[in-house]
This record gives sequence, structure tokens and C-alpha cells, in this order.
Amino acid sequence: MTPRAYPQDLKPLTSLRFIAAFWVLLYHFKDHLGLGLGRFGLVADGYLGVDLFFTLSGFILAHVYLTELEGGRFGYGGFLKNRIARVYPMHLAALGAMLVLFAGAAVLGVGETNPDAFRLSDLPAHLLMIHAWGATASVGWNFPSWSISAEWAAYILFPLIAMLVLKAQRASGALLALALTLCVASFWALSNLHVVAPWVGRDFSQMTAQIGALRIMPSFLLGVSLYAFGRNHAAPASWAWPITLVSAGWIVATSTLGWWEGYMWFGLAGLLYGLAETSRHGLDAPMSGRVFVFLGAASYALYMIHLPIDIVWFHALEKLGVTETSELWLRVGAVVGVFVVSIAASALAYLWIEEPARKWIRSLTLPRLRRAVIPQLQ
Repeated sequence: MTPRAYPQDLKPLTSLRFIAAFWVLLYHFKDHLGLGLGRFGLVADGYLGVDLFFTLSGFILAHVYLTELEGGRFGYGGFLKNRIARVYPMHLAALGAMLVLFAGAAVLGVGETNPDAFRLSDLPAHLLMIHAWGATASVGWNFPSWSISAEWAAYILFPLIAMLVLKAQRASGALLALALTLCVASFWALSNLHVVAPWVGRDFSQMTAQIGALRIMPSFLLGVSLYAFGRNHAAPASWAWPITLVSAGWIVATSTLGWWEGYMWFGLAGLLYGLAETSRHGLDAPMSGRVFVFLGAASYALYMIHLPIDIVWFHALEKLGVTETSELWLRVGAVVGVFVVSIAASALAYLWIEEPARKWIRSLTLPRLRRAVIPQLQ
């Protein structure tokens, strides 16, 4: 019996993007004003929200394009144009914001504590989105954008990755198990890479400028494999939310109890699969609510612009005398405030920059490239 197909719009996965972005922001804001947020395991592991994004990206691209690839209708040029429309406008806007801050600091005579983060020679790599391919010595400018550079590498390789997954579709369960194993193994390998390559970071969270394009591949493959598995193996409707909640509990337990972070991938995969199942069976409330879905749609803008907001917000607070020695209520309010401002700014950036620019790029007529021909699978 053919399982019920996923709906075209997987709203819970859009909402999940907001949760992933919020998780990353918790990690990036954890050291401000001496609140000690890093003591909490879930906050300390927030850098893995990026890897959740990578897995989500593979799943969604497979959802949108896998059938086209199977039928030989996949157009590589149009695919890349849509991917550029998706990521480049906000990448350029956030990079522009950092350039304005850099220029403003120079005019005001404010010295940079880390000049390596603002090397003009690194700008071409950032503009070409190759700054996580080993093209720069260290992460810089709008440093969260290293993950967009990594995404760009995955986009370029997507047809190849998807074709390999399709070739193994009769063994989708085994392929999913292999992808999970690869995620766990690569986490261990990359975390220990500094032993043989001292020039890279000493932990997985630092795998950015040097080998960010390598870090994404296992998670991206996991997302594509998970979709290939899910479209052929539906869980019973009564299992959808239990799978989701148990997976979320696994993530919290792994972080809170101090287990090895490599185990996190089992929870991330289960969470994604479970939420997709809630959508398949029409049981996706509250994750399909309008506000939650809108926040998910604006989550990319949130992720991309939170660094310039961070810089302006906390420098302004310092000028106003809000420091680590201030009253606790004031410090807590200041950190809550930066989240509120970031979310509000991301909503405006999504509506005024990201969406209009995306629609304009997609409306452009480009020279046709020959469609990718995928051999018919037996």
C-alpha cells in the first residue's frame, strides 16, 4: 500500500526553522552581561541549531525537487537561480550592515578588538559565498553567514546527492541508518581534526571558515535520506506526536545530562521525521499556526541579521552603564530585549528585503541551461 503523500506545504518544518534560529541565538547571546546562560546544556549546545538547519534544508529540497529529478524534469540553472534568490539578498543585506558598522567605527575612532574579523581582502570570498570553503583564514564580517556558504556548496552538489539517494531508494532504511552513522562519525572526526590539522578549530562549533563546506555534507545527506525514507514509510497517525515529543526529549536530555553531543543527531532526525508525519496526517497544530509559520519564514532573516543587532545593542547598553555588575532584573531585561528587537527586525527584513528581492530574482529570465538528465530508475 502506497503511504499517504506529504502535503506540498510542510508548515511544521517551516515553524521548526524558527526554533532552530532561536536556539542558535541563545548560544550566541549566552555570554552577555554575566548571566551565565552557558551553564544550561541546551544553551551551550545551541550551535547545533545550524546543523538542524542543514538537515532541514536537505529534507525540504528533496521534498520539492526529488520527483522532478526522478522524472528527468529537473533544471539545474533554474534550481540554482531559485537558491540564489533564497539566500543571497539577506546575505548581501547583512554583509552591508556589517560594512556600515565597520565604517562607522572607523569614523568614530573606535578600534576593533579583532581586526582579523574585518579584513577587506576577505570580502570577495563573502560576496561569492565561498568563505566557508577554506577561502578565508578565519570567520569574519557577518560570521553566521559561514553556514550560507556551506549551504551554497550543498546546493551545487544537490543533484548528485539526490541521485545517489534515488539509486538506493529500495534500501531507504539502510541509507538513512548510514546517513545517521555518517553524521555521528563526522562529528567525532571533525571534533578531533585539530590533532592532525592544528589550523582548524578545536571543537565542532568552530568548524566554520576553514571546513564549513565539509561540515554540512553529512547533515544535508541525512535530510535528503530522511525524506526518501519518509515518503515510503509513513508512521501511524497516532505515532506522529509521540515520535516528535520523544525526539525533543532526547535532545533536551542529551544537552542537560551532559551526554556526548554526537548522540544529538538521533533526536534531530526523529524530530524532523515526527513533525513531517504530523503534517502528513493533518495533526500539525500548533506548529501550523499562522504566527509560528510566519516566524519560521522570517527565521533566515533572524539568523542573518542578529550579529549587527548584537553589536549595536550591547555597545549601546555599555554606553548607558548596563554592565555585568548591574541589577539582575536590568540585565535579564536587556537580554530579553535583544531577542525582541532581533525578532521584530527580522520580520521587517523578511517583508521589506528578503521576499521582494526573492520575487524579483525569480522573475528574471536567464539563458536556458540543458536540463539534468537522470537515468530512469528500475
